[in-house]
Amino acid sequence: LHILVPAEAPTHVLYAHDGQNLFDPDAFFGGWKIQDTAPPAMLVVGIDNSPARMDEYTHVPDKISGAGTIGGLGDAYADFLQGTVRPLVKKHYGEPPVVGTMGSSLGGLISFHIADHLPGEFAFAASLSGTMGWGSIGNGIHNETMIERYAAHGHQATALYLDSGGDGGPCGDDDNDGVDDDVDQGDNYCETAQLRDVLLSAGYQENTDLTYVWSPGAEHNEAEWAARVSVPMQVFAGM
Repeated sequence: LHILVPAEAPTHVLYAHDGQNLFDPDAFFGGWKIQDTAPPAMLVVGIDNSPARMDEYTHVPDKISGAGTIGGLGDAYADFLQGTVRPLVKKHYGEPPVVGTMGSSLGGLISFHIADHLPGEFAFAASLSGTMGWGSIGNGIHNETMIERYAAHGHQATALYLDSGGDGGPCGDDDNDGVDDDVDQGDNYCETAQLRDVLLSAGYQENTDLTYVWSPGAEHNEAEWAARVSVPMQVFAGM
C-alpha cells in the first residue's frame, strides 16, 4: 500500500488501484502525481497491483490477443479490499465517513465492480478509461460485461464517474455482441459512452450522481490519467 495522509483531519478516503503508479514520479509516463492534486482533506490509499492483475481486476473471464481465457477473480479482489485493506487502514489512520474507489483501464472496471459487488459500502466509484467491454472482447466468448450488469441492476446508491479519451465515434456493435466496438476510436471511448447512456436510462442524473468526461484525442496511458485525475477527486471531495 502507498498511503497519502493529509495534513488536516481527513473527511474522505479514496481506495485506488495500480497504487505503484499513483505517487512515484519514476513510474510509467511519470505516474499520476496524486500528491500534487489530491484535495486537502482526502486520504488516498493506493493498492499495488500483483502479477495477477488481469485476473484480479476483472469480474468474469475473457480472451484477449489470441491467448486462452483469463480473468474472473474480481470478487476475491473486492473482498480483499473490504476485509483486509479497509480494516488495516481504519486501524492505523481511522476511516473517514465518505468512502470511494478509483482506477484506470482495468482498474476502472474493478472500481465499478466493487461498487456493485458491495452495495452500500462505497459512496463513489471512478473509472478513467475503464475497460467496460470486458467479458465480450475475445472471439467466441460472451460473459456479462459491466455495461450489461449496470443495465440489469438499475439505479444504485453509489455516485459514479467515468471518462475516456479517444476520437469520439462513430461507434457501433459490428459483431452483434451487445457492446459498442471501439475499432478506431481508442481509449475505450465507445464502451464508456455506451455505459454512460445505460446509466442515464437507469435513472442516474449527470451532475448529481453521474459525471461523464470525454477528453478528445487523449491516449490510454498514465500521463493522460494524471492530467485529468483531479476531476474525479474534486467530484468526490464535493460529496
